[in-house]
Amino acid sequence: MKNNPDARAIAAAARAQRGVFSKADLQTLLAEPHPAALVRRARALEQDQVLRRFCRGWYVTDSFDLPTLSQRLAPRSYVSFGTVLARELLIGALPANQVIAAKVGRARTYRGLGREIVQVQIAPGLDFGHTATDGVQFADAEKAVLDVLYFHLRGRRYPFDIHSDIDFSRLDPRRLRAYLRRYGNPKFVAFATGVLQLS
Repeated sequence: MKNNPDARAIAAAARAQRGVFSKADLQTLLAEPHPAALVRRARALEQDQVLRRFCRGWYVTDSFDLPTLSQRLAPRSYVSFGTVLARELLIGALPANQVIAAKVGRARTYRGLGREIVQVQIAPGLDFGHTATDGVQFADAEKAVLDVLYFHLRGRRYPFDIHSDIDFSRLDPRRLRAYLRRYGNPKFVAFATGVLQLS
């Protein structure tokens, strides 16, 4: 039943957690010190459709926030690419079932419940241009565009056209130029300068 004590505890915490619970979160929330008992209680919550297992060690409610889950999976990552372009109105709306984030360290892809979180690898020197909103690091519009262009050159394709579907007029040219000075790849700098029509 969804009105059992465990279900009520999840419901009370869901908003603050943005629908995302790690196994450790459940252990604390349910005050359950015994691993085997915690597994049984988590399975009961799944059977009652209070929680769903996204991937190993992570559970979500029906209305969970995908960027929050991405951030929890990789705390030093930041959400970028199409998610930010859509959020900043540089492109039309994207399907809400994928988030692409960037991080220093090994690339990872997580899939579950018809959703996908892709975390691409960036060099330490390219980890900039993002700020936190509601506990999630989001790239600013200029960095998200540069991430899109940078990984386009590396073979990544998107459900939008980089030449015709992005409203570059909404970007700050001075910030773009300042960011481009931090890239050590002359080929990319020339490509991005051309696409963005920076003088």
